[in-house]
Amino acid sequence: MKFAVLLARYFYTKKQLSLPGIGVLHLDAAITVPDFSDKNFREVLKYIQFTQKNVAKADEELIDFIRTQTGKIKPLAEADLESYLADGKLLLNIGKPFTIEGVGSLQKMKSGDLIFTPGEPTIEKLDFHVEEKTPDKSVRHIPVYDESQARHTAHNNQRRILLIGTLAVIGLVVILWGGYTLYNKNGKDQPQASSEVATPITNPDTSTLQADSNATLPPPTPVVTTPGTYKFIFERTDRKARALKRYAFVHDLSPRIQMETADSLNFTIFVRLPAMPEDTTRLKDSLNVWYYGTKLVKVSIEP
Repeated sequence: MKFAVLLARYFYTKKQLSLPGIGVLHLDAAITVPDFSDKNFREVLKYIQFTQKNVAKADEELIDFIRTQTGKIKPLAEADLESYLADGKLLLNIGKPFTIEGVGSLQKMKSGDLIFTPGEPTIEKLDFHVEEKTPDKSVRHIPVYDESQARHTAHNNQRRILLIGTLAVIGLVVILWGGYTLYNKNGKDQPQASSEVATPITNPDTSTLQADSNATLPPPTPVVTTPGTYKFIFERTDRKARALKRYAFVHDLSPRIQMETADSLNFTIFVRLPAMPEDTTRLKDSLNVWYYGTKLVKVSIEP
């Protein structure tokens, strides 16, 4: 099922659809939405209204609806919606209409105002009254627009994903705690290292210092290794949808994981951890196992 059709089903069921960064579509609660096959269905379209306003975030009820209908976990459902709306905003900014199939289309004017035009109903049956049906839990429905996903997978895969996610959280907590412990341990050891500096020799052998009777030997310089913060890079990609989905997934597991982009074309997913120089390789290997599993080491390090 197309993602736009999924939004249309939600809209005609709840009679309101909040689109972050765009506005709110709403339908009078007193209006009864007939079945799609009803000849009077098109009459409903003229009652759809749009209010342009700054919506900060999507309704939790909408995210839960997407999650239930697609079988995806919450971070991926949020990423799907963000990706869909990002494409819509891009169309609006270049002067193209942003169409929500089965509901209508938005057009951005030169003044910056958004104009809504009710559209024709979608050719795909919307089946609005979804609350009266019991979803088939054995099948996970994947949106057609996401070509990187398989069309159908058994619900056992969801359990495996949850198990892997739980283990991943435990592994990352162990890694972060280990780095924190090393940082504190080395921080406590530093004063001891500086206190063990050898005492300067103030009475050198005069036979070796004939040129300068007042010369003294310089004290030895201690070698102290101090901990620093390193940037462990999990992934670099120019695929925006991939970056958003992966970041949403791992950031939900650990908020310390970050994503950055300098040009909105290339994205970097990374985490900063305190570590001794000699421990960076071990941390890199551990993070690689957590992020990629048994694949070859892809995690890289930057100071």
